Amino acid sequence: MAGPAPEESSGPAPAVAADTWSLPRLVEQLKRSNPQLRQAWQAYVAARLAVPIADSLPAAQLGLLEQANTGGPFDFNRNSGFFAYPSFTQPVPWPGKLRLAGEVAGAQAEAVGRQYDSLLIQLVAQLKQQVYQLGAVQDQLRFVDEELQRLEQIKQIAKVRYANNAAAYVDFLNAQVAAGALENGRFALTQQARHQLEQINVLVGRDSQQPLQVQRADATPQLPAQPLPELIRMARQANPLIAGGQAQLQAAGKSVELARRGFWPDFSLSAGIYTDPSLVHPETTRMYSLGVSLSLPSWGFRREGAALGQARAQLEATQAGQASNLQQLDLAVAAAYHGLETALQQLEFTRQRRLPQAQMAYRLALSAYGSDTAASFADLLTAQSALRGTEQDVVQARSAAVQAYLWLTAAIGRDPAAPATAGAEVVQTPGDVQ
Repeated sequence: MAGPAPEESSGPAPAVAADTWSLPRLVEQLKRSNPQLRQAWQAYVAARLAVPIADSLPAAQLGLLEQANTGGPFDFNRNSGFFAYPSFTQPVPWPGKLRLAGEVAGAQAEAVGRQYDSLLIQLVAQLKQQVYQLGAVQDQLRFVDEELQRLEQIKQIAKVRYANNAAAYVDFLNAQVAAGALENGRFALTQQARHQLEQINVLVGRDSQQPLQVQRADATPQLPAQPLPELIRMARQANPLIAGGQAQLQAAGKSVELARRGFWPDFSLSAGIYTDPSLVHPETTRMYSLGVSLSLPSWGFRREGAALGQARAQLEATQAGQASNLQQLDLAVAAAYHGLETALQQLEFTRQRRLPQAQMAYRLALSAYGSDTAASFADLLTAQSALRGTEQDVVQARSAAVQAYLWLTAAIGRDPAAPATAGAEVVQTPGDVQ
């Protein structure tokens, strides 16, 4: 049963209207216009901008000090002994602090970028699910039309039998009641199709009530060629959330290193001159000054010790969270794989055994009712109802298999049938979401 992933039909596409949206076109529109993706992208941009903020030197300071020896504070007479002292001060953190702060911010930004990747995968899976479910609803509507034709045939047979005094008029009425029930079910299916079109519109960033025609996208659900352990290994490598967790681990590890550097003092380099108060006669400069000051840690290293303990606790929490994420990922891949197995088995059994049996039972019941005066009309309606239910089960089983495959690819992070280079990337370029 192993084979390629569900794909759009590779046969010749039917002629469609110019304004009909194919599935690839809808996916591209989702990437460009979905507001959730735009929000996630801007969050990533903001996180990336935190890197130069973190690894830049603190702002320098300029100062101007007045010093009067004999006159008042505003006595600018050169003979008064008044001097101006302009100074420049540049704080300098201990070597390595800025680099580590930038690396922490960069790793955190990569984690945010992986969240964007994960959201993109989930939204594309939702979009494909809606398109495939729309096709399933259209199949159910087609089955309703076929069923109405069967009931019309039954009504005609019942009318003939009634005219020949071989059946009661209630048979004709029961067939009409069954046809009315189908018509009533058609309303619900039509409303479901309309609701799915509204959801597709919202996913691709359009107004929910905007007219939309979707080209039918057929899928052939099959089990991946890889066994389940290989799919789990693939998911651990390709799933964006796992990659995001690795980035968080990197950020937490760098935060511990940065907290250790907190035990070392920071510097301030300063330079100044004593010069003319008007600052326009540098030849009157009396004195130059250069200085270095230290910003010492807190008494007993209490604050620095707490910061280091906090960073270590956050690292351990991140490690535990990553281990939990890996476990949950394994369960998600296994659940989707087993769900796909079950859905394919149900689809195969229903299509190969139940459906032919239901079709044969209906043909025999219809033939017997049309030719045998002793045949039961209730048996015919039972066979007709069983055939309709079996046809619906085929559609539902096929839809369940397609949905299980979509969620399997979402859990893995890429289509297992696609080349490895087609997996999730760190973050797309800005043009992909603008």
